[in-house]
Amino acid sequence: MSPSYLSRIFKKILDVNFIDYVNYRKIAVASEKLALSKLPINYIANQIGFQQTSYFTKIFKQRTGLTPSEYRHQNTSIQKIFTIHRDITWQESDTVFDVSKRYFQKNDIAYFSQPVNGYPYFNNISNLADSTGSRGWIYTVDCKQPTVPSSAVSIKGKSVVQWIYTAFAN
Repeated sequence: MSPSYLSRIFKKILDVNFIDYVNYRKIAVASEKLALSKLPINYIANQIGFQQTSYFTKIFKQRTGLTPSEYRHQNTSIQKIFTIHRDITWQESDTVFDVSKRYFQKNDIAYFSQPVNGYPYFNNISNLADSTGSRGWIYTVDCKQPTVPSSAVSIKGKSVVQWIYTAFAN
């Protein structure tokens, strides 16, 4: 089986380009390591499969809009991250909320959601709850933070979802 044929089959089944899928997964793992550890950037780059730190930095900035150093500096208040990688069970009609809820249930992660402005909202995951407007959960899809509720974001063509517990900007 040729690499190009495999890539076409992959895209047909998961609705995402193979290289994009791999890179989004790597960048999601890197963002978690950058936020939650003090490991050197070159070490993280090598750990996730990049031979050259400069290439890692280029791909990271393309996906997140920030260099790894900028990302680390701007995300020092992150306390916890749940990374949900796309798998074959995701359906075309699923939303970020749907796949997240299934992930939490499958992995025995306690969560609580309630409607906010008519949309379901996770306000407690793994016993980390929103706290009087100063800390709470945000989510990203393929390393970008949407501006709409998670139940309004389709996962069609997406590779990775992250739930991030952090301090809110003032």
